[in-house]
Amino acid sequence: MRGPKPLAVLLSLTAGVLAGCGPATDDAKPASSTSSAAASSSAPAKRLTAYDPPQWFDARNRVLLPEAATKGRTNLAGQIRGGGEHLPVLLHETRAFVASPTGVQVIDLTDGSVLGEESARGEALREDSDGFILPPVLAGNEVLVPFLLTTPASGTHTAGAMVELVAISTAPPYKAAWRTTVKLPEWTFQSSGKVKVAAVGADGGTAVVTVTGDDNAVSYGIDTASHALRWTQPGLEAVHTGTGMTVGLFHIEPLTYVPLGVDLTTGTEKWRGEKIYAARMEAAAAGTVRITGPQVGENGDQLLDVATGKARATMPPGLRSASCTYDRAATLVCTPGFAVVGVDAATGKQLWALKDGEAGRTPPTVTAVWHGRIYGRAVGGPVVLDARTGADMPTKPEAAPLLVTEYTGLVLDDRRLYSYPVGG
Repeated sequence: MRGPKPLAVLLSLTAGVLAGCGPATDDAKPASSTSSAAASSSAPAKRLTAYDPPQWFDARNRVLLPEAATKGRTNLAGQIRGGGEHLPVLLHETRAFVASPTGVQVIDLTDGSVLGEESARGEALREDSDGFILPPVLAGNEVLVPFLLTTPASGTHTAGAMVELVAISTAPPYKAAWRTTVKLPEWTFQSSGKVKVAAVGADGGTAVVTVTGDDNAVSYGIDTASHALRWTQPGLEAVHTGTGMTVGLFHIEPLTYVPLGVDLTTGTEKWRGEKIYAARMEAAAAGTVRITGPQVGENGDQLLDVATGKARATMPPGLRSASCTYDRAATLVCTPGFAVVGVDAATGKQLWALKDGEAGRTPPTVTAVWHGRIYGRAVGGPVVLDARTGADMPTKPEAAPLLVTEYTGLVLDDRRLYSYPVGG
């Protein structure tokens, strides 16, 4: 564990001090008011300290995030559908970028103030799409936020749909560095299902955006310098971007897909896998994706090299239907039924398994994994586990966060999302 790294976050406080135009001496404010103002201006600024990975979360100094962070996300039990990885929130240092169907807010996690705000230039494609907004992604010094918008009818042209990609600067004043639009195919406007848009990532000067809905998909490569459309791949649901490649699932028939890798700059096909029914693909590690499905052979649950499409490793048996989350370090944490399993992200080897009733332990409900730690809820309250061994960490985390960074943990309380400062 690395030691604490203090980060001073200066609060932008407005002091009503007018130089050279103050009142006459007889009209001056009482000394008590002046002293109070001076004390206020000299109050120390709040700060967040980094712990990588954090061991506990401070509920006393929590900060409320905008309603957009959870709107349309909770189920009848008040839990977040799909977990924290699908929240419309990107955490970057001491700031949160919170997206909605028509805008994005930049929140200071030290005090909850709004540092910046940008809006989409158009109407949302679906009015009730709050629960389907995916998180923004970080691309260098910019945050990429895509919006699904309508294009109004004009003259002989009927109404349609477009995606607007907005790049928000990660530096003050947190405004749009650039934005561009791409016209979408007709099925996105007519689809009866929920159409989703995702900024997959950016590498080598190309940003990738993918749109899915009703078993259709399309992906786009956008030049981050000229903001022009570089390529279009109908049928491709992009999942991972990096090492000069974009990798995803190519829709060939209803519920039938093939893994596909395309060149990031040109969009040309580089490799194609075998057809898989009801396939699932997810980022598994740097340069690696996991591909699985219910009707494939014994070696069907595999980790693929994104550059070649070749299998790097085969996942342990029994995890095919399980969701696995990469801790952004070295481990995949999988949750098959009433169990938690740790898998080495490089070799696919099972590191440990915690099953209900074994060795007098009960598997926790996993809420987040990050940098070698597993966070969740157990029978005795919130817990932290070592992702490489499955052992309980000797700490009382005080909360079970949905997302974690070295500065904060996002915790759901009464259907609202709060940022909790971390401790080591």
